[in-house]
Amino acid sequence: MGKPLRVLIVEDSEDDALLLVFELRRGNYAPVTKRVENSDSLRHALKEDTWDLVISDYVLPGFSGLDALKLVRASGLDLPFIIVSGKIGEEDAVKAMKEGANDYLIKGNTSRLIPAIEREMQEAEVRRKRREAESALVRSERRYKRLVSAVTDYIYTVTIQKGGVVKTSHGPGCLSVTGYSHEEYVDNPFLWYQMIYEEDRGAVTSLTEDLRAGIDIPSLEHRIRHKDGSLRWVINTIVPRYSEQGELIAYDGLISDISERKRAEESLQLQSAALEAAANAIVITDSSGVIISVNQAFTRMTGYSREEALGRDLSFLKSERHNSEFYRGLRETISAGEVWHGEMINRRKDGTLYPEEQTITPVLDEDGHIIHFICIKQDITERKQAEQALMQNASMLKEMEIAKQIQSSLLPVAPPCLPGIDCAGSCFPANDIGGDYYDILPHGEELDLVIADVSGHSVGAALIMVETRSVLRAQLATLKGPAQIVSALNELLHEDLSRAELFITMSYLSYHIPTGTLRYTNAGHPPPLLYRHQTDRFFELDAEGLILGVHRQVAFQEPSLQVQDGDLLLLFTDGITEAESPEGEFFGMDRLRQVVAREHSKPAAGVIAAVMESVRAFTGCDTFNDDISMLLLKFGTVTPHS
Repeated sequence: MGKPLRVLIVEDSEDDALLLVFELRRGNYAPVTKRVENSDSLRHALKEDTWDLVISDYVLPGFSGLDALKLVRASGLDLPFIIVSGKIGEEDAVKAMKEGANDYLIKGNTSRLIPAIEREMQEAEVRRKRREAESALVRSERRYKRLVSAVTDYIYTVTIQKGGVVKTSHGPGCLSVTGYSHEEYVDNPFLWYQMIYEEDRGAVTSLTEDLRAGIDIPSLEHRIRHKDGSLRWVINTIVPRYSEQGELIAYDGLISDISERKRAEESLQLQSAALEAAANAIVITDSSGVIISVNQAFTRMTGYSREEALGRDLSFLKSERHNSEFYRGLRETISAGEVWHGEMINRRKDGTLYPEEQTITPVLDEDGHIIHFICIKQDITERKQAEQALMQNASMLKEMEIAKQIQSSLLPVAPPCLPGIDCAGSCFPANDIGGDYYDILPHGEELDLVIADVSGHSVGAALIMVETRSVLRAQLATLKGPAQIVSALNELLHEDLSRAELFITMSYLSYHIPTGTLRYTNAGHPPPLLYRHQTDRFFELDAEGLILGVHRQVAFQEPSLQVQDGDLLLLFTDGITEAESPEGEFFGMDRLRQVVAREHSKPAAGVIAAVMESVRAFTGCDTFNDDISMLLLKFGTVTPHS
């Protein structure tokens, strides 16, 4: 039984949502999910149900991942928010993280999804426990804290009759604390109440009721408004006086100005919060190098708790990767009162080694003697890995170029010569290598057409594309009809797709040349377009079927239609319709149809060129976020058999 997990999915694609659920189940979760795709349904879901985290696409029709993030954060719920999108660039990702997103992943490469969820769930639990602890601490301090000061700035007396204050008297020290003299309190019997800060008046006046009830009240800290207009903190300690009948008749108060102490406490709290919030590990030692303070980042980086680190010198982190000369030079530098900065290899509590960048700064007293050392440590594992990756980049680029040449050679070099049919195809990878694939397969009286899109733009996607081509061509002779072929592909490729964490969308069509009949099936791919210029109508050749690699034994529909003289058939990948303008608008189906209808009289290759020219003009650039592939057929005279 998997771990329970309630996930709110912000996604307009049901297929993509199914893939996320599939990935969660593979990660040993038993997810309860709900899919929403606009702001109203998101607000309702946040209000009506309880969730553990939110997973959101970045680009949705009329809505965005940033809009969803703002709604979640505005709800006040402390929910981890992870973006999973195929349309997010580095700049948008950084913007999302600044807005409060916890992580982002690229669609088709969700291997980090489960670790990211586990990390964010753990951090959410830590935040929850911290809030509970802080709340408990505040309640405890309010209930039990009673500060007693040996120095009394001034004494006052309040006389009570019939439960009400009838007279107050203030000692001579009142002038230095409040700015008011004793005579001013005599002239204005309500001055003692008026000088209390508005928000604190209720707490002060309620003391009379507690005293009348015989409750032992603690000293009260509250604010007063000084005569000069400044706000002062005071501590008010009250000693009641009762009559022989037990009736409260007066109480004496001892007031001390604690404004400086309050400012010092606030400053200390701010410094402590800054220390704990720092991303880098911070260690403070005494002059002999013994640790007296570490922050939470130190614990996260080394695995040692605060209790395990305090009272030890930093040698317990040594990895034995540096010789004695290295450490001698470090000690000589800081002992001379100079700052040491450098890199070293250290060892975590679990025994693993990690590289860190370290700065050690001596802290000097007024006489120039070292009293502390402040050590700032940063784990630079990722930076070292990036440096190593850059060193390997040159050879990788060469290998990628070879892979690109191999992949290009697998696409049709030129369309076959077919009587009455003008055919053309093109592929424009987003990167050096991509995951798009199209093919033209004549066999007997049939002409099979296929276009597919493997998720991602990596070498893995290209390899799956090559495997798909090989399996498809091997099955062509033994299977008949698009539905049988696509179903067989799904069964044969399912295991490899699952291991590679990839999936395939595909449209497969079979054109019977003698009769002009076109059969087709679809596996989650953008439906091909059939344009009939005589009536200026478009037909979307869609059929029921799931993308390849999600489930086994999927049934695929196989509709058919009759091709007419002059029809134009366009197979394409979503890199066209999802191409974005500088303002973030999609190229979309309507623009694609307009270009095809306007340019249909051109040869097949000319129509493809016109589409690409329109996409480039719309996006304002020659490079795209996704692969773009097209296969276009123009039918001339079709003579069906009687």
